[in-house]
Amino acid sequence: MIKAGMRLTLESGYRESTLQQTYRCKVVEFTEDVIYISYPLNEETQRSAFLLKGTKLLATFIGYNQNVYTFPTEVTGREIKGMPVVKLFYPGDKKLKSIQRRNFFRVPFTVKAVIESEQEQQAVMEIMTKNISAGGVAGSFHHSLLFNEKDSVVVRLSLPNREGTLQHLELKGEVVRITAPTSCKVGQLSIKFMDMEKQTKEMMIRYTLKRQLDLRRKGLL
Repeated sequence: MIKAGMRLTLESGYRESTLQQTYRCKVVEFTEDVIYISYPLNEETQRSAFLLKGTKLLATFIGYNQNVYTFPTEVTGREIKGMPVVKLFYPGDKKLKSIQRRNFFRVPFTVKAVIESEQEQQAVMEIMTKNISAGGVAGSFHHSLLFNEKDSVVVRLSLPNREGTLQHLELKGEVVRITAPTSCKVGQLSIKFMDMEKQTKEMMIRYTLKRQLDLRRKGLL
């Protein structure tokens, strides 16, 4: 399941919420029970982290089947493999735990998004998103109903990236559920993403995974 070049997300202190830190790294090499990784980069400080031998971690990665897996691990040492690497204990594929209950997990996410119809009559509306995943987005709106279920649409929204700037996305989708607003309730809209490029899908999975870890660390999930 683990392959060289894969990206790993590591959490330290995952049992002690006040001490939690999140890191990212790449798999350089692996054996049956050892993973050699590049020196981890602290997500908060954006600096290389020095993890002591014996440090217990929770590792998470995206498999080639686009599922997300997690496993407990521990720093067992350091070596030189053409570059300085950190050694992690690997419990084996049978100890992996999938953290996805659906095709893609959703995370709370609030931002304005523009929905544009791909039909001949170009309808455009703005929604406030409620949650997002690599599989779709859900949101609310106050104005008149402009779409129907199964309509093909383009979703335009922006996600914050690691550098602190915004990454603007234009994603094709299909309306799978929509409810018109009333005097008492806002309208609800759910869109399934369609024909997403592999690179974009992996970026979305990494973003939602990181957000899930951040929210869990803050006790909000």
